[in-house]
Amino acid sequence: MKSVEFKEVNVRIAEDQPEYETLPAFHNKDEGSITFCFELDPDELEQVGKTGRIFIKQLTFNNPMQPIAGSCLKEVLIK
Repeated sequence: MKSVEFKEVNVRIAEDQPEYETLPAFHNKDEGSITFCFELDPDELEQVGKTGRIFIKQLTFNNPMQPIAGSCLKEVLIK
């Protein structure tokens, strides 16, 4: 899985942090949200097709988990 650019990108998370990959994202300041996009490689697509599952890990650093949302359609998350 790799992060990908999209038209609405207006921030790059961790751009100057060599220990992380830069994450292009859309920061909606009015809503207080960050939206980003990942592209699956052919092997990942095959695995999702078999299992219908995607696992997500969110680092919380032992703080409460924040709400998340997912969609295959950008328009569901960016309105």
